[in-house]
Amino acid sequence: YAKAAFAYASEQNATDSWSSALNLLSAAVQDEAFSAFLTRPELTPAEQVSLFAKVLGEDQTAAVSNFLTLLAENNRLALLPEISAEYEQLKSQNNNTVDVVIESAFPLTSVQEQLLAHALEKKFEAAVNVSVEVKPELIAGVVIRAGDQVIDDSALNKLEKMRTRLLA
Repeated sequence: YAKAAFAYASEQNATDSWSSALNLLSAAVQDEAFSAFLTRPELTPAEQVSLFAKVLGEDQTAAVSNFLTLLAENNRLALLPEISAEYEQLKSQNNNTVDVVIESAFPLTSVQEQLLAHALEKKFEAAVNVSVEVKPELIAGVVIRAGDQVIDDSALNKLEKMRTRLLA
């Protein structure tokens, strides 16, 4: 579903508007009250789509409405968060950017963050969007997550590997 939405949005030069619509729809589905109302068995797919039209307001387009109708008819509205995430990944790949999360045991200085970003740009051969999370449980070092790739250079990981070798 994400690939089809991205392909269509790309053809229409509307990837950003689709991105914001999918993010909004994803957030709506993740809201417990909205989700509980949406999954009531007496609601028809058309009624479900009209609920989303109210959420989107003026951002509602015929194409997004048709996409939602397709999802509703196939009982796939609950997958909107995953579809949105996959869409964002496709959009990043198309823009030659990679979203990177750096988990560090300690806060990084701006210089350290820039050095890591530059090294990651070389590694991935793409622009990187870096976000940093401080996780003291790592003890020392960093864990870098980019898509489905993980680079774990934390002390916690090294200790776990040492423990495994000692117990083997």
